[in-house]
Amino acid sequence: MSKKLKMMIALTVLMMVGFISTSLLSYFTARNSLFDQVSNSALPLTSDNIYSKIQQDLLLPIFISSVMAQDTFVRDWTIAGEKDPDKIVRYLNEIQHKYHTVTSFYVSERTRNYYHPSGIIKQVSKKELQDAWYFRNRTMKAEYEINIDRDSADMSSMTVFINHRVFDYSGNFIGVIGIGLGVKTVQTLIEQYQQCFARIIFFTIGPLKIGETNRGISFTLKATHFPRKLSPKTTWNFLAPP
Repeated sequence: MSKKLKMMIALTVLMMVGFISTSLLSYFTARNSLFDQVSNSALPLTSDNIYSKIQQDLLLPIFISSVMAQDTFVRDWTIAGEKDPDKIVRYLNEIQHKYHTVTSFYVSERTRNYYHPSGIIKQVSKKELQDAWYFRNRTMKAEYEINIDRDSADMSSMTVFINHRVFDYSGNFIGVIGIGLGVKTVQTLIEQYQQCFARIIFFTIGPLKIGETNRGISFTLKATHFPRKLSPKTTWNFLAPP
């Protein structure tokens, strides 16, 4: 083989190696750039849009719970010593039927009674994991929170609760009141969001698995498309602002 031919082959190999190296470098650079752009810009923006949409669709239930928490009847009845429990039971029953909620409830700080449209169903206790939500609500800074749990009146039913803190006229905490929505109702909304935003949406609950929850744990909304750790903006805490 002549020296000229060997040189041409060597140059060809070098050019091919250089071309392949440049192509691979460009590919990985473009891929990383696209990933960073999506995870730091597009995905957080989508999460923020989903956050706003959920807040908008849950605005009425949140408003209902807020009105209940500010209702002078509820506060006056509690301050007066919770006499005649049938009054608050009738009140909760009216709320449930008027607004077509799955449930409504009121837990008094003084007696720890859990009032429900069907009556007093229990007394909440620090020893009960199922009641952890109430004792967390006592000290949280937010006025309300949204979470999911089994209904205390029907343990076979999963319910989305809007828990709103109640205060007397001097600003002292006197209980938690709110309503519950059917999980299927919220599930339908989530399915609509997934179609609208072309994203997979799910809730995670700290280290626990869905189904092992209690009302003391808040929820996080995450996108599931990327294996790397995403921007903090892609995580949304399902709590009211303080």
